Amino acid sequence: MAAGKKSGRKSQASNDFLEPLAPTSVSATNVGTGRAFDNGAATVSFSLPALSPAATSYTVTASSGQTGTGSSSPITVTGLPSAASVTFTVTATNTAGTSAASSASSAITITTVPATPAKPSVTTTVNQDTVTWTAPATGGSAITGYTWASSDGKGATVSGSTTSVNVTQEGSTSQTYNVYATNANGNSATSPDSDSITTTPPFFPPFFPPFFPFFPPFFPPFFPFFPFFPPFFPPFFPFFPPFFPPFFPPSFPSFMPKGAFF
Repeated sequence: MAAGKKSGRKSQASNDFLEPLAPTSVSATNVGTGRAFDNGAATVSFSLPALSPAATSYTVTASSGQTGTGSSSPITVTGLPSAASVTFTVTATNTAGTSAASSASSAITITTVPATPAKPSVTTTVNQDTVTWTAPATGGSAITGYTWASSDGKGATVSGSTTSVNVTQEGSTSQTYNVYATNANGNSATSPDSDSITTTPPFFPPFFPPFFPFFPPFFPPFFPFFPFFPPFFPPFFPFFPPFFPPFFPPSFPSFMPKGAFF
């Protein structure tokens, strides 16, 4: 009992001039759902001893340094660090002063949504981009999925163990990508966009590269008889247009028997 404190109804008036007793039965519950990364919250419940002078306000202090105030139990403390193990104490205040701090609550783990993923990296091959990201801090609760999106409207959700996806894209198109993480408390903020990347086109018509060996229209001039395939045979090639029948040269051996005529 506080020094000078009296019991009984007749002594209540004198008790009103004394500060409250330390609160008891302090317990804390993690809020979790919807809390932003490193802005966790806990709801702290407590009671004032039956013989304590009345309190007009209470202050809850977290072992991580954050405080919350209110006029009754419970009180919510915000700004708590994600994934931290935290205990809480409570003091009671009236016009006469402030009580001693309560005993600390049992420790709880503060959970929030995951941290924001960093900017993804992207590589490209023929008609395909590969998007890769680094798993962010979990917020104290396991990541259950990632959702990626491209600037051209593609996107999907993958498992929490996946940190890379292959995306089918149209060759010679350019796009960026972003990603966010999800856990039991909700979604992280969306990552910054990746650098823009242009998807590699296929090396088939109409996309033959000029260095592809010996395919039209890129035949090298030294290829045998090029560019003298029909209708471009060289004049010195034996008996080729314009010397095919009926245009045999005069010296070409006759195919007709002697004395035959048309």
